[in-house]
Amino acid sequence: MIEQAYIDRIYGRLTAMDIQLDADPIEFGPSRLNYKTSEVRRHLSSTEKTFMEVSHNLQKIKRDLLIKQTEYNLEQTQLIANDPHVRSGRSQKEREALAATRLVHIQSKINGLTLSAHDLEDLMTVIKAKRTDLKDLQGRLRDQLKLCQEQISLGQRWGSKTMTSKTFDDPNVISTEVNTASLVDQFVAQRQNAEAKVDQQAEQLANQATIKREVISVDDELTVALSQAPKDSTPLKGTNTTANDEEINGFVKTPLEEIDTNVDDLDLDDLFAEFGG
Repeated sequence: MIEQAYIDRIYGRLTAMDIQLDADPIEFGPSRLNYKTSEVRRHLSSTEKTFMEVSHNLQKIKRDLLIKQTEYNLEQTQLIANDPHVRSGRSQKEREALAATRLVHIQSKINGLTLSAHDLEDLMTVIKAKRTDLKDLQGRLRDQLKLCQEQISLGQRWGSKTMTSKTFDDPNVISTEVNTASLVDQFVAQRQNAEAKVDQQAEQLANQATIKREVISVDDELTVALSQAPKDSTPLKGTNTTANDEEINGFVKTPLEEIDTNVDDLDLDDLFAEFGG
C-alpha cells in the first residue's frame, strides 16, 4: 500500500528542482552558467531515479491488484456454486451480492490497491512533466551559452557581477569577481616567507659546518709537521751535511752527463777487462 506521506515526499522533491534563468548571463561570468548547467543535469538524474522508483512501485501494486482480483473471482464462483445461503438468491445479481458480503476482506484490499495504483499513475504523469521541463531548461541553457559565445566574438567580455540573486544563493559557488590587489599582496607575502625560510636554513647549515670543522692556520700546520719529524735522524753515508746554500745551488744547476745507452757499440772483451775479467 502506498501512503500519502510517500506521495507528498515525491511532490516536495520535484518542487525543489527549480532553476531560474538569468536575463543576461554574460554579466555574471562563465562560472554561474556552468553551475546552472550542472544543476540541471543533477536534477535530471534525480528525476530519472525517482521515475524508476515510482515505476517499480506501480508495477508491484498492479501485480498485487491482479492477484487479489483473481482471488476474489475464484472465491465468488466457489460461493455461488456451493454455499446454500448464496444459492438461495433468486437472480444472478442477487447471488453475486450475497457472495460479496462474504468477500468483504478481499474487496477491501482490492480497493486499497486500486487507489494506490491511481496515485502512482498520477505521480508518474507529474514526474514526466518535470522531466520535460528540465530538458527544456537544459536546452535554454545551451542557447544562452551560444549567445554568450557570439557576444564574446563581437568584442564583449565575461562580466564579474556578484551573484546575489535569490534564486541562485548557493555558498558552494565561487564568484567570478577577482580582487587583484589582494592576490598580489598574498603572492608577495608568500614569496617573502619562502625567502626567509631559505635564508634561515642556509644560516643553520653554515653554523653547523663551522662547529664541526676546526680552522687551522698555515703556521699551525707547519708546526705539527715539524713536531712529527724524527728528532734523531742519521744522515746517509757520503752525504755532505755542512754544505752551504751556494754549493747546493751549484749542484742543482749542474747539467747531467749524457750516457750512451746503445749496447751495440760496446766491446764485451774491453768491458770484462775493465772489471778484471
